[in-house]
Amino acid sequence: MNKDYDIAILGGGLAGLSLLYHLIKQDKLARRRVQLVDPEGAKGGHDRTWSFWEREAGPFEEIVEHRWRKVTLHNNRQDVETDLGEYTYKIIRSPAFYAHVNAVIDACPNVTRLKGRAENITSTDVGVTYRVGEEVYHSPLAFSSLPLHLRPRQISQPYLDQHFRGWFIETGQPVFDPAVATLMDFRTEQHGETRFLYVLPLSPTYALVEVAIFSNDHLRAEEYDEILRDYLKGHWTGDYRIDHVEAGNIPMTTYPFEARDRNLIYIGMRGGATRPSTGYTFWALQRQLERMARNFPDVTTVPAWPRRHVAYDATVLHILERQQIPGDELFVDLFAKNPASRVLAFLNGESGLGQELALMGSTRIGVFGPAFVRELF
Repeated sequence: MNKDYDIAILGGGLAGLSLLYHLIKQDKLARRRVQLVDPEGAKGGHDRTWSFWEREAGPFEEIVEHRWRKVTLHNNRQDVETDLGEYTYKIIRSPAFYAHVNAVIDACPNVTRLKGRAENITSTDVGVTYRVGEEVYHSPLAFSSLPLHLRPRQISQPYLDQHFRGWFIETGQPVFDPAVATLMDFRTEQHGETRFLYVLPLSPTYALVEVAIFSNDHLRAEEYDEILRDYLKGHWTGDYRIDHVEAGNIPMTTYPFEARDRNLIYIGMRGGATRPSTGYTFWALQRQLERMARNFPDVTTVPAWPRRHVAYDATVLHILERQQIPGDELFVDLFAKNPASRVLAFLNGESGLGQELALMGSTRIGVFGPAFVRELF
């Protein structure tokens, strides 16, 4: 067995598959042997759902399952319905994503899949070595999306987990408006944290209903389920069937994830692609990896987020951690006091300084302003 490859992709989840997909689409793998290593082999199940917003058609437009041009936000004081302007909110489910990218990858003769866990990864000035089972492999260049497990109490940066659990449900009667998504609904007990639900209707009788909590104290599965049951009964319906369950956790932190270690380049959450203040990853990751693929073989790393946005996010996370402004007030007010397109441009890292100052002015400036200045200096 030849154990030398020109490129190694360590981790075959969203980031690893997306990078490989973009490299193939950019025709950058001619005469390059690539090894894709993942413990599960070729993924294909329904283990993820990605939602995001963008102005134009994206690289995976053909597998977008549903689109919304309007969203609502709610807390116990106000209800906001807003048009997204130039943006469209979209959803992709993992079975469609995996089938789409795997078809492209499997048609590329230069790619070899290896089912296993890459361990003992070592990067030097001449390349990267890694072990899979009893075999040791080498590549002059490797990309890794393998997670870095942070302990919140061991880092100085703000850190909140976004832990979530959701149900795809089918209702007995048409109760949803498939043209309107509920982006954030805070009408649930907050318990000193930031807790909200969101509803993504795919038809009048079928929707994803999910609870997300920003905190480092996770719940038992039955506790998330109780929140979901109470919310559906109180605001939608008690007549439904659960079709599919998903759950997970997204670290929200401005910890300075290392972009690379010599010839080992980090991508995905491990490379800082997750927006610290919201947990959204998909859109920024695709923007980053498309650019990296376009520039290849130049492997200069491309930041996922503008530098000043890291200071904004640190400010928001500190405010939420300390409950200086409750999350149900902070997020709903942003959409109530600003055009949705301004908020979404900011959350995508596409906003200009004028838009950002307008957003800051719509918050409790006496809290947000000093906190932001502290992060800058």
